[in-house]
Amino acid sequence: MARESAWNGRVDTTLRILAATVGTLPPTVLGCACLGRWAPFAEGTAVTFASMAVVPVWVMAATAVFLCRTAGRAWGACLLLTLAGWLALR
Repeated sequence: MARESAWNGRVDTTLRILAATVGTLPPTVLGCACLGRWAPFAEGTAVTFASMAVVPVWVMAATAVFLCRTAGRAWGACLLLTLAGWLALR
């Protein structure tokens, strides 16, 4: 019984790590694309600004998603943020 619980905990932690590193990249890129699209700068400056914002935004998103209690919530947050970014760009 305790062995199964430890296994489930390891799988959940692994899935949360994957959600934090891989799952947050699409919403980060979409969010920075929105930032570049609607930034009040010239086109070249807006693209540069949005491109340079990807790494700090990705680190913040990965930290926030990793703090979710379960892997399901972490992946759900990634999915909702990706959907919101996609809708914002339409």
